[in-house]
Amino acid sequence: MATAGGPMMVGRRVGVVIACAAAVLMLLTPFVTTLDDLLAAVAQRFGLDAAVAFIAIPEARLVAVVLNLIGIGASSDGPHITVAGVHPVTLVIGWNCVGWQGLVLLGLTYLVGLRPQDSLEARMHVVMIGVLGTVIINLGRIAIVSVLAARVGYYPAIFVHDWAATIVTVMWLTGFWLFAQRWILEPAVTSREILREVNA
Repeated sequence: MATAGGPMMVGRRVGVVIACAAAVLMLLTPFVTTLDDLLAAVAQRFGLDAAVAFIAIPEARLVAVVLNLIGIGASSDGPHITVAGVHPVTLVIGWNCVGWQGLVLLGLTYLVGLRPQDSLEARMHVVMIGVLGTVIINLGRIAIVSVLAARVGYYPAIFVHDWAATIVTVMWLTGFWLFAQRWILEPAVTSREILREVNA
């Protein structure tokens, strides 16, 4: 029987958070895309563009490195990525592209997935692996979008940017938490189990 704080119950709560957040992201995507310019202006008004640039510039560099490693000519200049080809394409990593959505969703799963009875070391491992994996997923998304924009066309790139990326993020988080609960986080120890050990 699963306890209130047991792995099975925690897994269900994490699953609910992932499903609900994914649904919200899917519903908001058309509105965010439509209001992209307005939201970018609001971000600039409050000085958030500097924070976006702080993240976007190293992201652009890393994506260019990844593309060059797999044989696709690319370069970066600030938050811009230029993909070589018959018709070179230059893309800019804006506030809606840096990947904050995935990190917010990851943070929400931490709130319900990490328990006080888990060891600090285990929780730190989960946090670090989750952040690293989410960043890698986001870099892969930007790289794929860049290649699609240069080699296939605008609409396939937009589809991956707006929709497929959310699906991949949900799949990653689901797999990540299955792995974390199976191999990293210790099963919750109930008071009944503690009494059994004391009386043994």
